[in-house]
Amino acid sequence: MSRSGPPVSKRRQCLALCGLLLAAASGHVAMAQDEEASEAPEAKPAEMAPLAPYELLLDVERRGDGFVAVGVRGHALTSEDGINWTQAEVPVRATLTAVDFVDDKRGWAVGHAATILATNDGGETWTLQNFEPSLETPFLDVLFTDAQTGFAIGAYDLFYKTQDGGETWTEYEPQLSMGGWHLNSIVALDDGTLVIAGETGLLSKSTDGGETWDLIEAPYSGTFFGIRQLGPQGLLLFGLRGHAFVTDDVASLPVLPPDTDLGYQFKLPPSMEKGNEEEGTEAEEEALAEAERKAAEEKAAESDWDVVDNDKSVLSLFGGTQTADGGYVLVGVNGRMWLSDDRGPKTRQLPNPREGGLTDVVETANGDLLFVGENGAFLYKRNR
Repeated sequence: MSRSGPPVSKRRQCLALCGLLLAAASGHVAMAQDEEASEAPEAKPAEMAPLAPYELLLDVERRGDGFVAVGVRGHALTSEDGINWTQAEVPVRATLTAVDFVDDKRGWAVGHAATILATNDGGETWTLQNFEPSLETPFLDVLFTDAQTGFAIGAYDLFYKTQDGGETWTEYEPQLSMGGWHLNSIVALDDGTLVIAGETGLLSKSTDGGETWDLIEAPYSGTFFGIRQLGPQGLLLFGLRGHAFVTDDVASLPVLPPDTDLGYQFKLPPSMEKGNEEEGTEAEEEALAEAERKAAEEKAAESDWDVVDNDKSVLSLFGGTQTADGGYVLVGVNGRMWLSDDRGPKTRQLPNPREGGLTDVVETANGDLLFVGENGAFLYKRNR
């Protein structure tokens, strides 16, 4: 977004960042298209860019006392203090969408062109483990439960597993739902339960290390962009139009039949209906968001989900983290930042002096918050 000129409406800011991230999910981010197309059949190293710390970053992860962030054009950055960043050498220019570390040295990153990268030195250098530009499909999240066992998930039900630290990756063949929906986020709970969230209210869990999966009845039928652990057996779930939910016990959530077609519950906003080429007004979008929220509240009341009490708006949520004091933070479009002091649904908005949408957040060792998004990374000194 421009730092000058007339103010941009809340709706248009939402559409800008939502469109960017949804495009990332389908593998068509304009900034990366040319680079990715030119890579086939061989990858080209990411270019070193002095402004990389200020460009779009899609994910950030703690590793030891430092941090690693990834984003457009193969950018992978490391920092020890959350303020000063160093760009790492990366063997691809594909947009990187997610990163995960099992300790302060070993980590993995995934992205467009079915890219999977690995590092053994805390993100200083990366090696290529998987690269399939012919798939034209991105990975959107990665999770390792230990140094050997990992999962990479992505658009159109793309799901790879490894049991040897990424030396070999195999595709998980059964679809997690009918329709081949995007798989956007994966998390592991304290008892080993794995949970995946995605499009059309897709929520699926595995209690056998990812061998088999069961659909969970979700409190919302729209897209979930992220899922985070909340307490030993709880979840923080968030996504489109600002919808967010919390639960203390995943095991208590109802399981759906494996042949459930989630597509039937998906409803397009007025501006996306077939034959309607005009953009819906901001009032129409907010009215739809309010109707969706009421439906979600009624559905959640029948289960063990609580609806997070954030702003009732069309501002989607893209990132979140559990905090050491037992609460959580959510971030999204228009730089919105929501903080909860516990695992419950009540939140308050944090003041944000910076422009630009946010895509993820992690907590520092001293309780500050490190955000990434449209304008790179910045440290929010919450406790000082």
